[in-house]
Amino acid sequence: MSGSSSTVLTSVGIDIGTTTTQVIISELTVSSSGLGAVSVDIEKSQITHRGAIYETPLVDEHTLDVPKIQTLIESELESAGYSPPDIDSGAVIVTGESSYKENAEELVKLLAEDTGEFVIATAGPELESVLAGSGSGAATWAAENHQSILNVDIGGGTTNMCLFSGPEVVETRCLDIGGRLLRFDSDGRVTHLSEPAKFLIDACELDIHVGTKPSDEQLSQLATAMVDAIFDTIAGDLVQPDTRALTIGDADYSTRDVPTVMFSGGVGRLVQAERNSPTDLQFLFHDFGEVLASAIRSRLEQSPLSVHEPTEDIRATVIGAGTQTTSFSGTTVHLDESLLPLKNLPVIEGSPIESGQDREYIAQEIACCIDRGLELYETTHSNPIVLFLPSIETLSYDRITTLAQALADVYDARFTNNQPRIILTQQNCAKALAQRLRAVSDSSASLIVIDEIAANDGDYIDIGESIMTGRTVPVVVKSLVFED
Repeated sequence: MSGSSSTVLTSVGIDIGTTTTQVIISELTVSSSGLGAVSVDIEKSQITHRGAIYETPLVDEHTLDVPKIQTLIESELESAGYSPPDIDSGAVIVTGESSYKENAEELVKLLAEDTGEFVIATAGPELESVLAGSGSGAATWAAENHQSILNVDIGGGTTNMCLFSGPEVVETRCLDIGGRLLRFDSDGRVTHLSEPAKFLIDACELDIHVGTKPSDEQLSQLATAMVDAIFDTIAGDLVQPDTRALTIGDADYSTRDVPTVMFSGGVGRLVQAERNSPTDLQFLFHDFGEVLASAIRSRLEQSPLSVHEPTEDIRATVIGAGTQTTSFSGTTVHLDESLLPLKNLPVIEGSPIESGQDREYIAQEIACCIDRGLELYETTHSNPIVLFLPSIETLSYDRITTLAQALADVYDARFTNNQPRIILTQQNCAKALAQRLRAVSDSSASLIVIDEIAANDGDYIDIGESIMTGRTVPVVVKSLVFED
């Protein structure tokens, strides 16, 4: 990494999915917009290595094969001419049914530590939805055309949708539906049924279980049930009870009209493909992916939806993980470089600071916020919590001083000098706030204040080592969600 106003970072994306495991490496050109600029953005991203697509190694139905996955990741890095010290940033994400495996959290954390200094470990269908929509090209299309588009990423275990409107992410929509919910042997007999598949089989009153050879009619009925749920979710209206039962997370979707969709993921790739001989294609991949894709194609023929072709399909999520997970702070930060990098810091969001509030009132609000954070994360004062201040209103000298005094009142009374104070602000005021806090505080504790980053309660952040001669730091805001 260089110390100029333009810096190139090497970033890795690793996606351990239900069906496949993939690696991509990219170069991110990071720069500020000009002399005196206070913001830093990714100006350009270029993929320098697209790894092979591997079948995700398993020990059994409940356990990922850690040594084999480590070996294939190491092999991909080596074949691309990289070693862990060369990697500046990136993400390891576990997706679909792989996120339910007993050792999923252990694996991604291990890979993140082994792969690079600032490679994050993460999971969760909401993040997966956003990354897939970014990697597929849906986010770029929406921003460039000032329109709305719903990216529908269908993989082996889950369907993850993200609605983009212009440059904004509106919402995510996730379902336990994918192409590997059923698996077959070469004779067409069922070798595996996931729980969501069993639920739909029961709902359709079908006689399908491990060892049976389903008829084309039975498979068609099951595919229709899956497609009903997918299109209910695309519409945003959960018409059928079965759809709600298969929904992951919140089901209260936006009612805005979505005229355009984009399909990505392994099954999404099959949706885009034209098949001349549908007979027995479900056994080509020994799973349900082609049957599901064929049913989606048939439904689209009767639908008014406009389908836009993705720039990436099966690699959409891994490209998003490698190029879209890292943001950069403003250039007026205050850092204690000896603490960096920091990972998995819990975030607690404070109330907006309003102009009529005095020092005592602000201190009470911050104290309540810290208490809530300690309770939320079940942690102790020895573990640093990041305080996020979403709004400070007018950034005058008096206002910053009053806030700094209130922060000092709370931190000096509650924390020792050995406990770092880490503050995140959305407005550009980090350096000024840190200077006033240092001036009014009796503590010599380490202090980090970062601005132009937004977060929420329940988030975690990673803060990397500074770049561009200490002017900015890479920051990842994430939710560490691993399903039981």
